[in-house]
Amino acid sequence: MAIPALGAVPDRSPACEALVRRTAERIEPGVGQIAEQLIARVLEEINVLDPGDEDLVEALHAASRGSVALLTAMTRTWTDPHVVPPPHEAVVLARGLVARGISIEVLIRTYRIGQAGYHDVWHRELGASGEDPALVLEALHACSAFFFTWVDAVLAPLIDAYEAERTRRLLGAQAVRADTVRAILAGEALDPAVAGARLGYTLQRPHVAVVAWASGARGEPRQDALADAVAAADRALGGDGRPLVLQLPGGVAHGWVGRPGPAAAALGALRDALRGQGCHVALGDAAEGVDGFRRSHEQAVRARRVARLLRPAALVTPYVEVIVADLLTRDVEAAREVARATLGPLARDDDSARRLLATLRTYLEEGQSFARTARRLGLHENTVAYRVRRAIELTGQDDAPGGLLQAAVTLAPLLDIQPAAS
Repeated sequence: MAIPALGAVPDRSPACEALVRRTAERIEPGVGQIAEQLIARVLEEINVLDPGDEDLVEALHAASRGSVALLTAMTRTWTDPHVVPPPHEAVVLARGLVARGISIEVLIRTYRIGQAGYHDVWHRELGASGEDPALVLEALHACSAFFFTWVDAVLAPLIDAYEAERTRRLLGAQAVRADTVRAILAGEALDPAVAGARLGYTLQRPHVAVVAWASGARGEPRQDALADAVAAADRALGGDGRPLVLQLPGGVAHGWVGRPGPAAAALGALRDALRGQGCHVALGDAAEGVDGFRRSHEQAVRARRVARLLRPAALVTPYVEVIVADLLTRDVEAAREVARATLGPLARDDDSARRLLATLRTYLEEGQSFARTARRLGLHENTVAYRVRRAIELTGQDDAPGGLLQAAVTLAPLLDIQPAAS
């Protein structure tokens, strides 16, 4: 049988259409897992994509999930690929590649690798269907042409989005600032005075780096929300009123405030300023000069990672508060297993275990003081003492509250245990 021309929606027999529909229905529940496998393959094959860039990897996964779900649904109904726009997450990814200086060829290759992997899934599913080989072959030909058509159709608006973002950056001062910041963070040799002039920001002084991001809402926040969050950090920390701010696609902003360093009162003021604004910030330590600009930023990025893993409700996360958690979670899966094994029965997601774990966490945060824990939770001191002893007994940690138990309690949010009331 003839293979349909590229760009055409292939014809198929009613029996082929029914087989494709049944296969799509089998595939649909697993689109999330398929998307993860495709991105793992992309990261393995495209060296310029940094697996350590968590925001980029998250954007890749979001675009993959959206694309796989959309293409599977379209295949089930045989929707014309030319009339359906690409997922919003894919557009965000295309823009994000521009911000990182990654070429358009990488975007195209990402989709071609994804197309090949997705085709493999259909090949396996159709081959295992038990249908007549001639019907399976017809379905394979039809689906192959359909997938090629969809990828070609979806790449056109994504390339347009990439080029529009690139043009916007090339024409704006933001491009100069972004390139200068990228060079500083990469450790390139730059004259601090020249770099500072490009940035409109003095580099030869102490800095506190800020990473601001939107609460878990889908899509990007309003254009000025994250810049406002960095400005709030500047005010609270006693900056000069001229923080450096770089907006990134995907609801993230990087900023720097020139000042000696955050104090407890300043952090409280920043929390008050952010309350109800839908944004969170992570802060690096105060550090001097160009090296400090870079080092504080690295710390802020790490603090954000820990905040999203272990304390998503926190409005402000200074790196100094999460240094240990940062080290403990460099390998998230290993950390999760340590928490689960150490907490034992306390890792169960039931009311009793949650209550005991919450009391134990507060007790450790309050320096192992029954009295302070009772005041903070609004409980009788005897109740706190009973819960703490019972929690330690259930974990079987004889040296409790030793280092391992404290680490496990810190890592407990990785187990998706719901918060408990006191």
